[in-house]
Amino acid sequence: MSIKSNDMTVNQVFSHTKYYIDFYQREYKWRKPHITNLLDDIFYRFELEYKPTIDPTPENIDKYEWYYLSSFLTNSYNGQTYIVDGQQRLTTLTLIMISLYHLGNHYSEEELVEMLKTKIYGADITGKTYWMGQNGRMEVLDKMLKNEPLDNLPDNNISHVNMVNNFQTIQKYLEDRLINKHIYKSFVIYFLTKIILINIHIEKQKDVAMVFEVINDRGEKLRPYEVFKGALLGLIDKEEIDGKYNDIWQKGIEPLEAINDDLPDNFFRDYFRAKYVDSLGDYRDYDGEYHKTVFSNKWNEVLQLKRNINNIKEFIKNDFQYYSKLYHKLVDPQIFNKPYGEYVFYNSLTDQDRQLLLILAACKVNDPEENEKIKIVSKLLDRHYVLLHLFGCYDSNSFSRTIIEINQSIRNKSIAEIEKAFDRILLKDINQVKNTSITQPFEYAFFKDNNNLGIRFVRYFFARIENYLSTNINYQRLNDSQYYNYVRNTGSVNGYHIEHILSNNSENKALFNNDEEIFQKERNRLGALLLLKGKDNISSGNETYNNKLKTYSASNLWNRTLISDFYHTNKDFQTLINNEGLNFKPYNIFDRKAVEERQQLLFQLVKKIWG
Repeated sequence: MSIKSNDMTVNQVFSHTKYYIDFYQREYKWRKPHITNLLDDIFYRFELEYKPTIDPTPENIDKYEWYYLSSFLTNSYNGQTYIVDGQQRLTTLTLIMISLYHLGNHYSEEELVEMLKTKIYGADITGKTYWMGQNGRMEVLDKMLKNEPLDNLPDNNISHVNMVNNFQTIQKYLEDRLINKHIYKSFVIYFLTKIILINIHIEKQKDVAMVFEVINDRGEKLRPYEVFKGALLGLIDKEEIDGKYNDIWQKGIEPLEAINDDLPDNFFRDYFRAKYVDSLGDYRDYDGEYHKTVFSNKWNEVLQLKRNINNIKEFIKNDFQYYSKLYHKLVDPQIFNKPYGEYVFYNSLTDQDRQLLLILAACKVNDPEENEKIKIVSKLLDRHYVLLHLFGCYDSNSFSRTIIEINQSIRNKSIAEIEKAFDRILLKDINQVKNTSITQPFEYAFFKDNNNLGIRFVRYFFARIENYLSTNINYQRLNDSQYYNYVRNTGSVNGYHIEHILSNNSENKALFNNDEEIFQKERNRLGALLLLKGKDNISSGNETYNNKLKTYSASNLWNRTLISDFYHTNKDFQTLINNEGLNFKPYNIFDRKAVEERQQLLFQLVKKIWG
């Protein structure tokens, strides 16, 4: 039999075995809810048995009902015991014992304190060793045991941070529950002798990956990327894993985890779609458990990763190492300030996250044109998305098919080929919806009356207009915080809101011959809209146009172009008008003619920004 199981008390688990954490295991990620749930369960069973009138001797506590905590998987290699699964609980049990150790000192329970010490660490040929102190955890455990300050540990180690936070949670919990010597001593004996774990020991290393995957599919699930790691690295000899393949894996995954726990799985889905998907059906294959999809018969014919050690090594050394680093580069929260990141940031504002797979598709491993491809793909995707909206051609379902077509067309292509592919597909998308055969995308007839645009898109559109103006008249370009306020912030202080220049009042309706249908249509065109910050649009409310101009005069550049004084005090603005042939003009009366002229002006700006 290749698997042996053995039920063990906490006392037996931590008697003489030094545990190493196998590469299958994630960092120590338990947080306060996990800790309190575990302690609540343990204390619930303990308090059912606890009797304050009975001496807390081992003989009396032995009469308590036992409590099954969980199982843990181990595997031995070169005389060392590796935890394949279960280190979250074993690490937490160690933190509990250290807390009990300190509480024992408080109650002067010297014998229990000495016994607890042997459950936390012991000695081997290397000297003092913590049973759960391998993989760089000895320093933090030693500080906890010695009651030394914990605030000077590096904060970039996820395991250390969580261990410190959980240790503090455990200390507070136990201090609140173990309020006297009697209950303390009873609990320590119960904890060590009546809590049972089952050790499942896998004798052959080649079986570890299979057992690990089955247990995590049927029990408390790991994330797909964690199971995927086990399925790949589990086939490689341990000598090659440590110091090479596992290091490559961790360097690719940990930076993504540090930003968001979902990013590693997002990365793998985007990678496989970017490099191998050619249809909507293929795309949907990676919606769910991609870590199983890649080993299916259909996809193994393409990927050839199933039990293929050489291909797995090549995948990790080449594609995984390069594309995980590239992915982290793209999801960097500071992307806007990078020379290649402006349009990546724009697409994130409009939730065009599929730009990530398109950029992965365009870049070859160690691509010398990486930064240029990031810029051109993100810029052309933004153009595609914006123009389809502005010309009334956007449909979310159709756009998903467009993404797949672009993905297939730009995969590993040169910049010139990428540009041609985007241009071709943009024209195709417009022609299909409009039933035309245009050869260039900018037709005013498409833009003229389209007002079926979402609120966030309109805010994004005017943010880009504002940035164009500020950049070209020697104002500072918008920064990322300003963009966020323009597009996504809905607050009453810094958020921006859509303002109708034409309020719903009789004075304005008279300018449209009191034709309600025409009035409503015209007031909702882009040429009759702008953005105001905070409560300004509420305060301007139902005002007449002349009164609104007072609010506009202290707001955005686009708004101020309605006012004649702005033209007299901004020479750089007049230079922009002359150089670019833009039909800016102020308006004392805002009627149907004014709406149309502003609409045409916006079309000019659209061609400048997205042309």
